[in-house]
Amino acid sequence: MNPGYAGRTELPENLKALFRGGKLRLKYCNLPVVLQPCAMVVPDFELICEIMLVAEGFIEARLLARKFITLYQLCKELLSKQDHYDWGLRAIKSVLVVAGSLKRGDPDRPEDQVLMRSLRDFNIPKIVTDDMPVFMGLIGDLFPALDVPRKRDLGFESFVKQAVLELKLQPEDNFVLKVVQLEELLAVRHSVFVVGNAGTGKSQVLKSLNKTYHNMKRRPVWTDLNPKAVTNDELFGIINPATREWKDENEASSTRK
Repeated sequence: MNPGYAGRTELPENLKALFRGGKLRLKYCNLPVVLQPCAMVVPDFELICEIMLVAEGFIEARLLARKFITLYQLCKELLSKQDHYDWGLRAIKSVLVVAGSLKRGDPDRPEDQVLMRSLRDFNIPKIVTDDMPVFMGLIGDLFPALDVPRKRDLGFESFVKQAVLELKLQPEDNFVLKVVQLEELLAVRHSVFVVGNAGTGKSQVLKSLNKTYHNMKRRPVWTDLNPKAVTNDELFGIINPATREWKDENEASSTRK
């Protein structure tokens, strides 16, 4: 289902035919059953966004939802096509969760500033360098004359700088920002992919965040896995066909820890 969405495939033609109407005979009683056509529509993203904004405590939900969905539609049309870009409902929900937490943390701040901050700070980490001017231009057009500073946790940043120094690295502002952005994404996502060219510091960002968690006594678990070196069964696990017993393998064992 969900054709056109990331990771989804089109329905086969024989299954599509069942939704266009026709006759089907039941296997055991040999009775004909008439199948009525089934219509499927694209969900109303703006309405869904408005409802979720209301649930998060926003008063001007209708106007903000229109701006939110307009931004994502323009990003989908104007930005380059990247495998890690996601402008669908899943990404919308994640940003709305961030917006709700920001509003509860700063209830006196105007709602348009709260939403603009969440849209900017949550999406910037995944925007490639060439697309950044276009994205920031869209943000400026939809939220004119708004320049809201990003929310900073100075205590956490001090832990990051300490961890970076312990790893014999230089705690430059851009590098510390990448570590902080990774931590913010992990707070609202079940999993995060760090992508980029060779030599851009992907591994060091991960190691710095891991070291930061150790210094903060959070007890993180670090496991290196090469998915190309093992089969799917060895990576995720397998069910014994005779006993129906599940056996954990590399990924499942690491996740349980």
